[in-house]
Order: sequence, then C-alpha cells, then structure tokens
Amino acid sequence: MDAGALTWAEMGLRRLDGRALMQMGGGALWAVPVIVVTVPISAILISLLRVTPDSPLPPAGENTGFALQLLAGAIIAPFGEEMLFRGLATTAWVRSLGVRRGIVRAALVFALAHIIGVAGSTFGETAGLAIIGFATRVPVALALGWLFVRNGSIWSSFGLHATFNAILLILAEAALRST
Repeated sequence: MDAGALTWAEMGLRRLDGRALMQMGGGALWAVPVIVVTVPISAILISLLRVTPDSPLPPAGENTGFALQLLAGAIIAPFGEEMLFRGLATTAWVRSLGVRRGIVRAALVFALAHIIGVAGSTFGETAGLAIIGFATRVPVALALGWLFVRNGSIWSSFGLHATFNAILLILAEAALRST
C-alpha cells in the first residue's frame, strides 16, 4: 500500500557528486539577478513605509563570527530550508495543485515563515517590517521554487539560496568593517 509519502529522490535530494555541484553552480548564477530584483523592492517599500528592517543575517565584525555566520547563514539554514520548502512543500503542492500553484503556495509559506518573529515598537512599525520582509522574500522564493521544479534537484535551489545569503552576508560584513 502506498502511503503517498515522498522519497528523498522525489524531494530532489540526490547524491552530492559532480552533477550536483554543476547544479549548485547553475543555481548560484541566479543569485545576482534575484538580488537585483529584491533590492529595488526593498528600497521602495522602506521609503514608502518609513521603517528599516534589521538584517536577518547581521554582520559579526570579526573573523571567527563572520565564518560562523557564513556557515550558518549560507550553508546550514539554506540546506534545511530547501529541504523543507522546496523538497517537501513544493514537491507535495506541485503534485496536488500543479506546478504554478505549487510553486506560488510554497513561496508564500516561505515568506510567511520568515516574518513570524518580526516585531517593532508600534503596530505600524511591525506591519511595515512584516510587509517589507514578506515582499522581499517572495521573489527569492519564487526563483527557488522555479529552479527546483525546473531541474528536479534540491542542489539547484540550494546553490541559489546559499549564494544569495552569502552575498548579503559579505556585503553587510564589508559595510560594517569599512566604517
């Protein structure tokens, strides 16, 4: 009897080999275009809502902390999130809802999950921070879902996610150290 459970292979997790590394590299190439889309969205919303979110990947200011931030923010968190949001959620929703609706639903849940702990000093500030956080994560999540479904591999979306986070971490660290 089939319980409908997903296998690791159905969730896009395949052996980490040369093909997986190529898929990661291909996904990584999408990081800059996705950043180019999200930065103007963020800038427009920050100017309209007059709130500035704290970085979810704050700079450390010293080498050991920065190395740990890269490990956590560009390797561990992206891998776990890709397994949950693309491997499990996107795969299941694509099966039941179709490709477009499955990718969109998983993207919306991904964005929601990233704003759950948002808090400001007033309701208006909290709402503004949540809107900015949600709106800037949706394009990233749509790109992650599209890459995952297109390639049928978690390694493609992981490559984008890891590189996206690494670039933001490096930029934040460079900005902190330049002051």
